[in-house]
Amino acid sequence: MRIAIFDVSHWHFPLYIAALKDPGIEVIGISDSAAFAGPRFSGLLDCKLYGSNDELMGQDFDFALVFSRHSDMAELAKRLIAKGKPFLIEKPCGLNLEEVRRIRELSEKHGVFVSVPFIQRVSDLTDRLSPATGLAPDGFEHLSFRFVVGSVARYERSGCAWMLDKALAGGGSMLNVGIHFIDLISNLTQSPITEVSGQIQIYRPDVTVDEQAVFTCRTAAGQIGVIETGYLYPATVDDQRDFAFSISHRQSYIRGYANQFYAKPRENERASSTAVEYNTDEYYPVFLRRSWADLAKGGPPVAGLLEAERALAVIEAGYRSAANRGVPEHVETS
Repeated sequence: MRIAIFDVSHWHFPLYIAALKDPGIEVIGISDSAAFAGPRFSGLLDCKLYGSNDELMGQDFDFALVFSRHSDMAELAKRLIAKGKPFLIEKPCGLNLEEVRRIRELSEKHGVFVSVPFIQRVSDLTDRLSPATGLAPDGFEHLSFRFVVGSVARYERSGCAWMLDKALAGGGSMLNVGIHFIDLISNLTQSPITEVSGQIQIYRPDVTVDEQAVFTCRTAAGQIGVIETGYLYPATVDDQRDFAFSISHRQSYIRGYANQFYAKPRENERASSTAVEYNTDEYYPVFLRRSWADLAKGGPPVAGLLEAERALAVIEAGYRSAANRGVPEHVETS
């Protein structure tokens, strides 16, 4: 499979490299609009660094990966759809809900495969919380997730300072990391989020996206979910984030922190604790390989533009709520 990669100066791109070195995979070229990391990745992947997205778009390839600024994503996606090229595009896939809805409609109209890496869908955590383990979707009562990552300075260091500008990024910590848990709640409960109340906080005067956010969500089935995110953790290479969760299900009460999955069944109340891989960085190559497998089978992606559209609708409703002092907002559903 011949792969084209657009805008490699994205902090997530290195997480995909393991899959891009698989047998049968050939990276035919990359682009780097930010002019930050292109030469390094060109050497690492032994491929040509093209001078622009336009030049790369004109090449012959079978599958594309899109890592552009959020404000540039939708236009690039439209061009790939027009060429009939399947691709993976990083969330949020566009600057706002309207852009994402438009490219979803276009992809469906033209029958183009598009996957969006909601990596929790291929995670150990989702496996542990699935119906296969006895946790029926309608049994979830309350779900709470905390995911706090490194400061906004990490984006500046990685050549992605645009992530601090709402006009280019669309949002901050909730859009960037909280969106995974919005999708996870809907996926676990098999019920869309229909109402959200939000609070956000910005600390640096030159930043216009949320550095801290808390959303309280309600699904159509009545379940309550709380998501807390932030760019507040003193991250290091070996300790990048604060992740913890607690979930009430009619079968069990479940908690997680560090690498522990702690479950206490309601019937016998005898708890168990097992190790689980919560480092989400590990799941990006897993998701890319799953995307290729889904494409080869002729089926839909495990997560795609419809899931992105639904999650972004929650994000935008939560941001409207935060602007209105947390008054609950209805979520537009698709």
